[in-house]
Amino acid sequence: MNLRLIIGGIAASAITFIIVAVFLLQENLAKFLINPRIPYETYVPPQAPEYATSEAWLSWPAANSEKLVDVFYIPSTAYRSPEHWNAPLDDAPALATLNKVLLPNEAGPFSEIGDIYAPHYRQATLFAFFTQKHQGHEARKTAYADVRKAFMYFLAQADETRPLVLVGYGQGGLHLQGLLIDYFQDNPGLRKRVLGIYIIDQSTPLDMFNYALAETPPCKYPTDVRCVISWNAYEARHEDEIWRKQNRLMVWDGDGNLKSIEKRPLLCTNPLDWKLTDDFISRESHLGAASSTGLKFGERPALIEKAVSVQCDSGIATISKPRQRWLQRPHGFGKQWQSVDYNLFYEDIRVNLEQRFIALATVLEQEARLAPPMVQAVDVEEAPINKVPKQR
Repeated sequence: MNLRLIIGGIAASAITFIIVAVFLLQENLAKFLINPRIPYETYVPPQAPEYATSEAWLSWPAANSEKLVDVFYIPSTAYRSPEHWNAPLDDAPALATLNKVLLPNEAGPFSEIGDIYAPHYRQATLFAFFTQKHQGHEARKTAYADVRKAFMYFLAQADETRPLVLVGYGQGGLHLQGLLIDYFQDNPGLRKRVLGIYIIDQSTPLDMFNYALAETPPCKYPTDVRCVISWNAYEARHEDEIWRKQNRLMVWDGDGNLKSIEKRPLLCTNPLDWKLTDDFISRESHLGAASSTGLKFGERPALIEKAVSVQCDSGIATISKPRQRWLQRPHGFGKQWQSVDYNLFYEDIRVNLEQRFIALATVLEQEARLAPPMVQAVDVEEAPINKVPKQR
């Protein structure tokens, strides 16, 4: 009997130990399960998209559209498999997430006023963003190469006189930073069209605006145009994710390489008042969260108003815990990395986009009234004056 009790106690202790170990190591275990085992040196990425074909686009507007703005939208990470470093374009789970969750919730707020151009691209798998090693770099570079090609095709096809909105969520925000570096810093004509640049759930170090993004500064007010809006929104309880957003993400350095954001101050636009301050903005200013999952793309979802307060703290848009459970980001065993099926600031973004559209129209009208700038003065050499001979 005593032996049975001893064996039972040992077994119970072992089970308890395993449960505690799994709980403590759950994040490492979750990462292990999505870690591709193949070295990138021997990895052959999936076939690249052909952007002249409709299959290469998650969204491409109809030719007879009457929308007022062109929106180039780069979705966040939908692929989290250990089978590839870069997502195959026909991966069924990723395609379902892109079409049913990401496109309607991330691009939805922009679709009422704008035509949405959204490329498929060989996304870096989720694990690539947990490592700063070579394979993680190369996976992101492969993904960005696709986005660059898609953007070049978009520019060649789109009306160059229309206002332009750029939107990138998560991984898409990283690639949007790359587009800003490669296409907007030396192109004043392209910058002139920009209504707003929205980099969401991707860290944007403030020092980038001193070099790589010097010509596309942060927006300071809700009606600023031709500038960058960026935030990472988390409840305070997500300490690990907040730390990762502040220390472990990587950004382009201006020379096509990736550089750590560690200890670099981050841009934080408060999505309730659209200002660059650390002021606390209460729930009363929150216009509405929404879930467009399952709705027809472009259909306006029901709104949940006054769901969260927001305060920028150390580069993070720290939010209060939403009263609605379905608006609370999951926590634990990798659930915090899954694509959320709502947009916490859906209506706030939609209304702000309209404000910036009106502001850009005013700016363009004012610029059209201005006289063309004077050309640089040219020195003229002295020349003899020959008088006209008198007529006899």
